[in-house]
Amino acid sequence: MLSALFDPFVDAAYHLVSFLAPLTGTAGAIVVFVMIVRLCLHPLARIQVRGERARAEIMPKLKEIQDRHKGNPDRLNQELAAFYGGEGKGMFAGCLPMLIQLPIFSVMYRLFLSPTVGGHPNLLLTHTLLGTPLSTVFITSPSIAAVGLFALMAGVATWSAMRMTGPKLLRVLPYATVVFAMFVPLAAGLYLLTTTAWTAFERALLTRREKVAG
Repeated sequence: MLSALFDPFVDAAYHLVSFLAPLTGTAGAIVVFVMIVRLCLHPLARIQVRGERARAEIMPKLKEIQDRHKGNPDRLNQELAAFYGGEGKGMFAGCLPMLIQLPIFSVMYRLFLSPTVGGHPNLLLTHTLLGTPLSTVFITSPSIAAVGLFALMAGVATWSAMRMTGPKLLRVLPYATVVFAMFVPLAAGLYLLTTTAWTAFERALLTRREKVAG
């Protein structure tokens, strides 16, 4: 039922990519389409990065409040309520943009994964990349195109992991996309490569700008 709500948007995206395909090739159209969507979402990404920075800046004060009143739950709840009602609002500045982006990413992912769109065969999956059909799944039919795709995805994942801070387990997460791409059509893998590369470079650029501005 919920997936049916996205069908009109998937259909619209399908027609847009189909329109671009004669100009750039189907694989190129997928890349261009993803870049257009991500460019439209860029303002939300900026807000999200600012929200993450705000959370990082006020976390020490939050921990101080928790440590100071950990023996008095009632006072702790009062102080936390006052904190979240004031400067703590910045902690949630990045949540809304992230939630807004999720349905959009779902539409793009379904477009490059579904064998049918609008009740008709998804013709995007019938085209090829370096001679390999975009419907090909690497785990069942390895190809040169897929190997090259995974090499690029692994490079992006490594670059992202090297820039991440926090627990070591967190740095493994970028590689999950590479593993996941082994089980989806090449078209979906191309989408994953484009969007993860965009995310990595976008966040690096925005984070640097925030540091300079700060």
